[in-house]
Amino acid sequence: MVRQPVRLALLVGAIVATATAPAQATHKSSSSCCSSPTMRTVQVTECVPETYKVKRTVNRIECRTEQYDAVKCVMVPEERVRDCVEVKCVPVMKTERRKVCKNVTVYEDRTVCKKEWKTVTETCMKKKLVRLGHWDCCEVPAHFANLFSKKCCSNPCDPCAPQCCAPKTRTKKKWVHCPEYQYCPQTVCKKVCVSVPTVCKVPVCKQVWEECDVQVCHMTRVESTRQVKYTVCVQKQVTYKATRTVRVCVPTEEEVTCTRMVARTVDRQVADCAPACTTSCSSPCDTGCGRSHGLFSRFRSNGKCCR
Repeated sequence: MVRQPVRLALLVGAIVATATAPAQATHKSSSSCCSSPTMRTVQVTECVPETYKVKRTVNRIECRTEQYDAVKCVMVPEERVRDCVEVKCVPVMKTERRKVCKNVTVYEDRTVCKKEWKTVTETCMKKKLVRLGHWDCCEVPAHFANLFSKKCCSNPCDPCAPQCCAPKTRTKKKWVHCPEYQYCPQTVCKKVCVSVPTVCKVPVCKQVWEECDVQVCHMTRVESTRQVKYTVCVQKQVTYKATRTVRVCVPTEEEVTCTRMVARTVDRQVADCAPACTTSCSSPCDTGCGRSHGLFSRFRSNGKCCR
């Protein structure tokens, strides 16, 4: 909304500047030749910025709290009834005729060997020691006598050399153990175990089968029906009011200050020396200054002509 007035104002300003450029150039060239310039009023169209207020509608986002219907799952306890069948075992006593095995003690004659001790005379040969040994004489080397004896002859041809060199001996008694025994008869009394056969009464256990009445317990199954209450958790959906925050676009009317360029005619005081000028310009660029009027004349003369 602001861009369109600005574009229009710039376009109008460019057109006005193009129209007033020759007049300004002429006045400059003439003023340069005058010695005493005079002022005159000129109307100039200019683009002036102008502010104005405009109302516009803007969408603003607001957070609002609202209530809505929500659903949640809740486990609710529920009581139910069912029929249960119970089976019980009941004992029942019955009398039955059965064969029963019994143990009966019976005495029987048995021949048993009993041990008895009797004294018996017996003749046996008894060994008797007569002599353990005897003393015997033997020759033993005399060690003590050999120490003080003369040395033996070194001449082997000497007849007394063997006798001289032979060691001296002595007679010693030595006990010789050789026991001698003698057997002689002897009468001895001793006890002897004798087995004697004896007849005696011996108790014997025998099994006898007989019929008798016996009380027997039988288990009978009895069925009974009863109602049982139990609790079950059932899932149910419950509606409740919930709160949530929602972003909402709300159209809002606001007043905005805008700026636009407006073309206005303004009185300006400029120097005018055309009536009083009697001399002409002696500058070599005089012809050029008078001929080059237009929008780009100031750029061609480089700002040095007719000053």
